[in-house]
Amino acid sequence: MGEHTKVDDLDVIKSVSKGLNSIVEELERLDDEDKYGWSREVIGHEELTNRLDDFATNWDYKRSKLEEELKKLAGITKAAAEAYEQIDTDLANALRKQEKKSKGSGE
Repeated sequence: MGEHTKVDDLDVIKSVSKGLNSIVEELERLDDEDKYGWSREVIGHEELTNRLDDFATNWDYKRSKLEEELKKLAGITKAAAEAYEQIDTDLANALRKQEKKSKGSGE
């Protein structure tokens, strides 16, 4: 028997897409919160404060890139699930049409 996509597979693909979107939303939510909460006065050491700022800036950039890639992947998985569903519908309709023709021609 050939390989085929099962309904469970489509549910998994849809679930992955939703999960990726949830991760993106959480990462975006981090942008809205108070950024760092530290200063030289809080930390007590200027060099450590500078290092923390460097780390945070780098993290912000990397998180932004991660968000972009996750959005793309979520879109791809959603489109894949939709395409599989459309193909399944089209094939089912074609089979029904063929069956009607076969019954109508007396075969």
